[in-house]
Amino acid sequence: MSSDRRYGSMDSSSIGSPPLASFIRKQILCNGPVLFPWFMKQSLYHPEFGYYSVARTRIGRKGDFYTNVSTGSTFGQIIGAQILEMWNILGKPRDFKVVEQGAEDGQLAHDILAAIENTSDPPTSLVYVIAEPITAKQAEQRIRLEQRFAGRIQWVAALAELEPVNGVFLSNELVDAMPVHLVEYRENHWSELYVTCSAKSFEFVSLPMSSPALAEAVGKLTVQVRAPYKTEINLNANQWINEISSKLKNGFVLVVDYGYPRHEYYKPDRTEGTLACYSRHRRSFNPLERPGEIDITAHVDFTSLAESAENANLHVAAYTDQHHFMVGAAESHLIQIEREIVHTGMLPYDDQFLRKLKTLLHPGTMGMAFKYLLLGGRGDLQIPSGFRYAREPRQALGLQAMSTKGHPG
Repeated sequence: MSSDRRYGSMDSSSIGSPPLASFIRKQILCNGPVLFPWFMKQSLYHPEFGYYSVARTRIGRKGDFYTNVSTGSTFGQIIGAQILEMWNILGKPRDFKVVEQGAEDGQLAHDILAAIENTSDPPTSLVYVIAEPITAKQAEQRIRLEQRFAGRIQWVAALAELEPVNGVFLSNELVDAMPVHLVEYRENHWSELYVTCSAKSFEFVSLPMSSPALAEAVGKLTVQVRAPYKTEINLNANQWINEISSKLKNGFVLVVDYGYPRHEYYKPDRTEGTLACYSRHRRSFNPLERPGEIDITAHVDFTSLAESAENANLHVAAYTDQHHFMVGAAESHLIQIEREIVHTGMLPYDDQFLRKLKTLLHPGTMGMAFKYLLLGGRGDLQIPSGFRYAREPRQALGLQAMSTKGHPG
């Protein structure tokens, strides 16, 4: 058993949601140590007591963290313009859908739909689908969206409810909130961290790997590490990509999130991984603390995500950071804005647009933290303007020496 400032124990003075802590403790006492992905899932998504299930302000100054959406409608305008480009690239299909998971309070969906609505040639048949399993969050989204965008927006509880889609699957800060496995290298071998409990606290205990899939993922880590070394493996993200692939008839998958390619994620000096917790804009490193009351997040291994995409017959089309994405996308968007002014005589954005765009672009804040991965159902699709300054994706992700499963390198 081991603990430190990041992966520590939870003292009795900060037990979080008492009903949730009691539920988790009961499971451990009845069945033994539990996998951390299960613990993280309960902490974030338990239907009654999870962090994302309970009504609370999570985003913005009065919440726990800031996101791209926190800057205002500018982010949604840029993404909306990119979605319009994708619609044009696909030949303006009549059955065009945008599917968003992790829509939180629906603000990004609102900003995207408003931006598309305000263009001179919007796709009249566009349908925006939100996949939201949490009933309370879906209700919150409906309050924000249904009145203005009635007929253009739909809800499903899960991707399984969808027929194959022509369009775009949009993921904004979804993958970083998927439950992850925690592994550690100590005494010349890897093991997995499970969660157990004592009389007053939750604690980690090192045990053998829980599955061959996890052992295989750890085996791909070629970095030379020195013990002790702790990190995360996100198997749920790989399963999610497989599900999306089965639901994409033709179009794109756009993933926006914190993360790195594998060679940066698993650097020798990143000895404590990337797992972090947030509450009231304070960052901490103990995920066992206050279950249900704090956000738990881990960065995305974009190389692993790209490999899973290729194995699922998706094409790795482009990859870049937010700074370069916003430069390319904004150039095209500002040209379109000039056209809208000529067409309508009105400014289709507020006077804070450029200031907010600079916040999204700034390499010292959000510009280098967020990454953009574009996947395509076909390898011959044109790349949207947001990726015009991106490096070759396979090289950037470290995929050049790997099997391409029939895709072009």
